[in-house]
Amino acid sequence: MKKKSIEKLEALYKRIPEIDCKGLCHPSCSIVPAEDLEVKRARKRMSCNPFRVSNKDLELAKTTGKIPSCGALKDNRCTIHSVRPAICRLYGSAEGLECPFGCQPKKRKLTRQEAFFIMREIREI
Repeated sequence: MKKKSIEKLEALYKRIPEIDCKGLCHPSCSIVPAEDLEVKRARKRMSCNPFRVSNKDLELAKTTGKIPSCGALKDNRCTIHSVRPAICRLYGSAEGLECPFGCQPKKRKLTRQEAFFIMREIREI
């Protein structure tokens, strides 16, 4: 991974407001969309791609309707929290991704458009 790419990614992450998290959202952690650079960072941390859905998980989802949990979730905690993808960082911090447990950004919530532009900029890295 190129240092400049990581720096750009981290700068974009800093635009996402931090939230006062209560740590109750682990049941919401499922397979998430992540850009290639984010997957590489997670894979480096875990030695596997935690966002990859197995055929077994797909079959289970089809038959039960239950969406598989994120592969980075262990004991109800995110094992890649410091390198989690943008979509996880946006949860609770952007319009349309409100936390069902009432966690709020420390400053202000991003608009849908702001969140979209952050995601688009990450895709372009």
